[in-house]
Amino acid sequence: MNHLEKFEDYHKKKILRELKQAGILLTEINIPIIISETSFQTRSQKHPNQCPYYSQGEPCHSIENLNCFLCVCPEYHSDKDEGGCRINHRSGKWHSPYPYSQSNQVWDCSDCPFPHFPTYVEQYLRKNIEELRKIKEEV
Repeated sequence: MNHLEKFEDYHKKKILRELKQAGILLTEINIPIIISETSFQTRSQKHPNQCPYYSQGEPCHSIENLNCFLCVCPEYHSDKDEGGCRINHRSGKWHSPYPYSQSNQVWDCSDCPFPHFPTYVEQYLRKNIEELRKIKEEV
């Protein structure tokens, strides 16, 4: 597992652990609650030290109702040292120098709001709820 995959795994488990501790079940009926709990507004108040953006009170992306459930986009090629975008979203770009990849660059999605819209998070949850339940049981 490379460093990008490790961060993706860490973030997903952290979010699922917090939902578990809050007693929020991963069910379709709870999707609006999950989206609310993982919004930037809620997370920055409840977990201000977990992200530099939370402690600054300024989101990483300038979109209304920013959601942090998918901090790591499921369309990101975290299985590659330099990353990449599976859907070739026009907001991405290559960033270098990046010492952790052999190519000395990494795909930078910081200008892409795609995975942070609540509607996309809802679609993702509906599609992956069974897999997420299994992971949540492990944490």
